[in-house]
Amino acid sequence: AEVFANFGARVADNPGRLMRFEAGGVQMLVDYAHNPEGLTGVLEVARSLLGDGSRLGLVLGHAGNRDDRAIEQLAETAAGFAPALVVLKELEAYRRGREVGDVPRILRAALLRCGVPESALLQRQTELEAVRTALEWARPGDVLVLPVHGLAARAEVLELLQQLGK
Repeated sequence: AEVFANFGARVADNPGRLMRFEAGGVQMLVDYAHNPEGLTGVLEVARSLLGDGSRLGLVLGHAGNRDDRAIEQLAETAAGFAPALVVLKELEAYRRGREVGDVPRILRAALLRCGVPESALLQRQTELEAVRTALEWARPGDVLVLPVHGLAARAEVLELLQQLGK
């Protein structure tokens, strides 16, 4: 019982899985969320944290070794939660044979088809740049979902979020 009661209090307990941070009134969730089911789960948690007038922001990317339809399904899942911001990112370590920009292009097209406005879509070249962009956009009360996949990028993001929370 003691282990379960304290699990999640340390960053190292379950890295990349529903890690929660707060800074300046902004709540942030870091989760691997690499498929529609995982993204649905973390977005449901994020939705439960939203208050009146707060906005949902999301960083979104996918590995290049998925077929186009799988990439589209991830975007469709995200669109279903009506994010006010989606920062598309290149997964530089996970392009896996795709050209630079191919996965973000597929995600953008699917998000637009699902009704996400162009004004809500931004694109960055790295995971860290995408997270920084979402943090700059956020205001108190907002909730950010930050799926970070690369190990080095996740370490940088976690260090950044821990510094912000101090």
